[in-house]
Amino acid sequence: MAEIVASKETALAPPDVIMRAVQFFTTGKWRTQSQSERIATFAGRPPIPVMMIIMTFIGFMLCIVPGILLYILVIRRMIQLQNIVVTATPLPAGAQVVIKHSDTARQLVSVFLEALPPLTATL
Repeated sequence: MAEIVASKETALAPPDVIMRAVQFFTTGKWRTQSQSERIATFAGRPPIPVMMIIMTFIGFMLCIVPGILLYILVIRRMIQLQNIVVTATPLPAGAQVVIKHSDTARQLVSVFLEALPPLTATL
């Protein structure tokens, strides 16, 4: 799966961003795979959409071949482990947060980025 990159500048220091990322993503069924002062990697399985489960079940009921195809093409791909990589780079007044993630974790990442306090410009 293709990786998507999301970024935001925040007023927090890089260790604080990583600490918040660990707290946020581990409560959402993601495991901390590695962690340092500026980088944290999380591994997990995003939830399978209910519609895909229903379509696979209907495929098995109608005929074995569509059910097997849906299982192989959709569900087996989705249950593979996926990664979220959070990188915090120091700035003079805070940190720049860059998150690499898959398309299925887009909503979770956007909620995390919105929870971070924005970097305020000092004039």
